[in-house]
Amino acid sequence: MGFGDFADVLLRYRYQENITVDELAERAGVSRSVLSRIESGETKRPSFATWKKIGNALHIPYGLVISTYLDVTERAETLKFLLQEAIAHNNKTVIEKAAQKLLDTPKMQTFLALDHLFQTANGTDDPAIKLVLYDVLIEYTRKNGIPYYLAKGLYERYLLERDEFARLEETYQRGKEMLHYLEWLQPAERIAAYFRLGVHAYVLDHYYDCIELCSKCIREDHEDSRQKASALIAIVNSYLDLGDLVLAEVYLKEYENSKFADFRKKHLRALLYAKKGQHEEAIALYQECLQEAERDGRINVVTDLLDVCLETGRNDLMKELIAAEDQFFPADITSHPQRIKQTAKYHVQKGKCQISIGQITEGFDTLLKSISYYRQLGSFAKVAACIGLFIEYHRMNERNLSFEHMEIIVKELSPYRGSQAVEVLQAQAAEQLSAEPHERTDEKRCPT
Repeated sequence: MGFGDFADVLLRYRYQENITVDELAERAGVSRSVLSRIESGETKRPSFATWKKIGNALHIPYGLVISTYLDVTERAETLKFLLQEAIAHNNKTVIEKAAQKLLDTPKMQTFLALDHLFQTANGTDDPAIKLVLYDVLIEYTRKNGIPYYLAKGLYERYLLERDEFARLEETYQRGKEMLHYLEWLQPAERIAAYFRLGVHAYVLDHYYDCIELCSKCIREDHEDSRQKASALIAIVNSYLDLGDLVLAEVYLKEYENSKFADFRKKHLRALLYAKKGQHEEAIALYQECLQEAERDGRINVVTDLLDVCLETGRNDLMKELIAAEDQFFPADITSHPQRIKQTAKYHVQKGKCQISIGQITEGFDTLLKSISYYRQLGSFAKVAACIGLFIEYHRMNERNLSFEHMEIIVKELSPYRGSQAVEVLQAQAAEQLSAEPHERTDEKRCPT
């Protein structure tokens, strides 16, 4: 039975309710003759108002009420109305069907239908409904070769999906499709797309992609904007992580000349000093940054300063920074993936520092916190790396893993079961657990 057959739907639900046509007429407020013509198939398409009354009286699911009517109408205004009804009742399956029917109807010019669908999506508050509408629009324009609306749909969908932090890699790869159609966007949208994808790439450690995308943002943005300054920061950080200190300095100088440059120009300069081995200069500049930065900007500075402390053996400063943690921890960590990543990196560095000064239990607990943040980003590689640090510490110092630590490791790795990296880590942990106890040495080495 097709949902578009009013007679079949009416009969099925009337028999299910076990009522006569006369009883239904009284319950629905619809004349017996109208009901009889619908049941006999004489009336192929009753008015929607009549069909809705019948649906209410027979307790027909409203999604089926709308869907049945969608099957028999091509009128643009009716389809628009039914789409709004489906949206109001949050029925995503029927929303998708109504949107597709609106695009397919010969009764409405294609570009008017696309514009209506796009405006409807933009005017909806529910992100899940927006995604349904954008997906329909994207699939239709991709199949029919309509690049303008394809570009708009891909861009808007990306802006929604990039907030799903646990799917950052998948969202990034899907978002890259819009790069083929950016010429159809307005200049401001195109620049913003390059910037957002570039920062997204940096969060995922795709440094070459970050450099390429943020460079395009900078080339097209002819103003000295805050967004352009942020793109420069991402490029400098990417070159620093890649070890290209020459190009890092070139872009750092450009950032330093921006009117939007803030304490981060000193932070980046300190990072450059540290990479060159100029540790005292780096430490002094990091400490200046901590004085200038607002609370939410300090955690990055402290993370990098701890790295220098670990490298130079500045245990005194290391302990001082860890003790003052409440002065630089961000108030809102989960609002942006970059903040989550920064907080995770801080806990990795803090954990390594604690292990290096013999605070083994505290260091392990801190590494576990970093794992919880990396899991929010869906970054298995970082989760595995954090667990690997702890296992490697035990191996280097000939210490055995406790059953408690082993249970925690197994629990943290369980969501990634089946991965080759997981199997390696679990094998290392099992080997440590089953090994004969060794005498502890006085030397406490920390894997880096």
